[in-house]
Amino acid sequence: MIELPRRDAGPASGAAHLRARSRAAATAIADDEAMPLRRFQVEEGVELRGTARHRRGGVGPPTPPPRGHPRRVAAAAVLAAELGLLIVLLAAPAFHVRSVSVTGTRLLSPSQVAAAARVDGAGIFGVDAGAIAARVGTLPWVRSVRVSVALPADVSIAVTERSPIVRVVRGTAEYAVAADGASLRLTASQASELSAVPLIVDLRPARIRSPVSPELITLLGQAAARFPRVLGVHVVAYEWDAQGQLSIWTSAGWQAILGDVSGPAAVARVPAQLAALTTLRTDLDLTAPAHPANGPSFGYVNLVDPSAPAVGGSPGLPAAVSAALRTAASGGSSPRGAPASTPVSPAASVPAGPTPTASATATPQPTPTPAPTPAQLQIPAA
Repeated sequence: MIELPRRDAGPASGAAHLRARSRAAATAIADDEAMPLRRFQVEEGVELRGTARHRRGGVGPPTPPPRGHPRRVAAAAVLAAELGLLIVLLAAPAFHVRSVSVTGTRLLSPSQVAAAARVDGAGIFGVDAGAIAARVGTLPWVRSVRVSVALPADVSIAVTERSPIVRVVRGTAEYAVAADGASLRLTASQASELSAVPLIVDLRPARIRSPVSPELITLLGQAAARFPRVLGVHVVAYEWDAQGQLSIWTSAGWQAILGDVSGPAAVARVPAQLAALTTLRTDLDLTAPAHPANGPSFGYVNLVDPSAPAVGGSPGLPAAVSAALRTAASGGSSPRGAPASTPVSPAASVPAGPTPTASATATPQPTPTPAPTPAQLQIPAA
């Protein structure tokens, strides 16, 4: 501890006192002694006021260099060089789009997708992948699109198509229909690839023709998948006759008449009609309807009223359905008036029985819906 001299020793002793205090502070710093911190204290009630005086050497925004300064000139030169290089890259032939690859197509052709994409030969850096995907997505048979760009000049388009549930034949035109109602007109080669997809022969005139609802498409697709396991027969075609009545034709040569299914209420009745048909397995030989030894011979089951189905007629496909099946199986190359000796379906053939002859005209004539016969079967209530 250093004892400081008293300050009242006179002028000379005052200077000595200051030196003594300086030595004491230096000794405290050297000895790591804690120095008391000066604290700014304001008495309570005192109001602080600012000052307008500016400090010299204070921190402020840097002063920009004057015009024509070498730093400004150098920065402008570098920026101009970068812009020039970018323009050269955009215009260079090496970066112009040279190839557009399309994958994932089955029914659509790559040329159809490329035409919808409209990718020109501009620079690869200007390709808008989102805009290309949006244009390809307007194709009704495309479910999703993914577009990728690869340097130096390649564009790849991967599409996912919709799955066909049924085919629809109207006159000489054939369409694939997806579960959501989207349709695609088929070429001969495309139709031949979809021979296993159930066929709807649409004979309705334009004045009563209505779009096929997605709900009905789903029900028909499910029926075609379950008939072999549940009823022992295949669905070879669906027929919409000129009166708007929908029927299911099977590989055994009989039809299940569902009636008018143009409205939502009628579509909602289809599951009950199919359930009634399943119940008839105990009374009818659905796999061989032409042989009386196995039960009554019949060619149709009328399910318009599912609680009281009616049977009658003789088995055998009508000319319109047979002609449409032959045309679809051959990819549209066979005339619709060809002889009816062509097999109905590769999965099963029509049993022996009355075979209708094909129409002599190119346009198939609708088959009248058979009227119910006295042979009616009552479905017990659940």
